[in-house]
Amino acid sequence: MTPRTASGLRPAPFTSREIGAARRLNALLRFLPSYHTDRRWNAKIVQTSIRVAQLLAPDRLLRRRHVVTRIVTADGRRIGLRLILPNGAPRGLYVHFHGGAWVMGNARFDDGITCPIARDCRMVAAGVDFHNAADDRLDLALLDSKASIEWLADHLAEFAVERMILGGESSGAHLAAESLLHLRARGKAEAVAGFVSMCGAFDLGGSQSLRRSTGRSLVIDGPSALRNLQRLTPSLSGREAKGPLFADLSGLPPALLVAGALDPILDDSISMCERWQSQSGNADCVVFPEAPQGFNRLPTRLAAGANRFVRAWISQRLDRPGADSG
Repeated sequence: MTPRTASGLRPAPFTSREIGAARRLNALLRFLPSYHTDRRWNAKIVQTSIRVAQLLAPDRLLRRRHVVTRIVTADGRRIGLRLILPNGAPRGLYVHFHGGAWVMGNARFDDGITCPIARDCRMVAAGVDFHNAADDRLDLALLDSKASIEWLADHLAEFAVERMILGGESSGAHLAAESLLHLRARGKAEAVAGFVSMCGAFDLGGSQSLRRSTGRSLVIDGPSALRNLQRLTPSLSGREAKGPLFADLSGLPPALLVAGALDPILDDSISMCERWQSQSGNADCVVFPEAPQGFNRLPTRLAAGANRFVRAWISQRLDRPGADSG
């Protein structure tokens, strides 16, 4: 059965053929070693590989005229923004925080997510290049995220828009949620029309599904992901060391949380949705079957359908007048 969200939107029905294809891919993934997110040497190797590949294929060589890179200074911090421009006048600003277990990745690596949003939703998509915490300084990643979102909120007129939507994948969803909470605390969240999470991480102490996971989980090693949290959280204090799941979630804009049924951090999305719904009354969670962590990047129709659904939800939020909470 395809779940329906409170917004009235729902993903296209899952066909037996699509689910079968996802299962076959999962069977192949089980032969591959899961990624250990707590090992810093492999994060550095992956990050170096990403940078080398991107240097060998710069935007100008690929004739990406719709991409603008920019460095902004906010709260004394220099932060990179990767701006994907739509065709025609933009309807809003989508701010994206990339995944990578907080320790690797960059905004350009998520072009496959942000470019379709810029194109289909007709938005300026701003990818944030925050501090990657391979040094275990998650506090610096949070400082970058908060500074960048406040700068963007203060400069919406520069992009010729009035509304923004925050989103992120996995660890990036955590940073997006903390950024939204920061905007609310500064009295600048009125322009935020929505929040989107894909396989988000919201419980930094480790959710029940993560603590139950084993090394047989697909894509990422569950016990390693828990150890990664234990390496990162000592740089934080107070409520932030626990995660946005334990924050006051009242008075927030509508949220869409998409999760995979096979993801070790599935409970993060479910619990976050339940608390958001109980305190703000406007959260939806959709769990896709046969879907591991980061499934939206896999070459399956199920993944493509999930990405289309997210873009449809974003467009619906922009179609509503103002930044209402319903």
